[in-house]
Amino acid sequence: MLRRSRRRDRLLGLFGLGVLLLDPPILNLVGGTLFGWPSLYLYLFGVWGLLIAGAAWLGGRGTAPPIDGGRKTGR
Repeated sequence: MLRRSRRRDRLLGLFGLGVLLLDPPILNLVGGTLFGWPSLYLYLFGVWGLLIAGAAWLGGRGTAPPIDGGRKTGR
């Protein structure tokens, strides 16, 4: 049996959110311009940036390995 973890569940949820936000019916709701930029471009780059930030936040949590690889240097 596979062991489930919170990190895995949250990453799957983030993937599902990304699929939902980048779905063509949702993309069709975005239109017009904002400060002279097409809103669709701003929406795509904003969602893309938030997905990357969310993945970095979820994937970066945890304990970092020791710098010396866990060996005692004798100093």
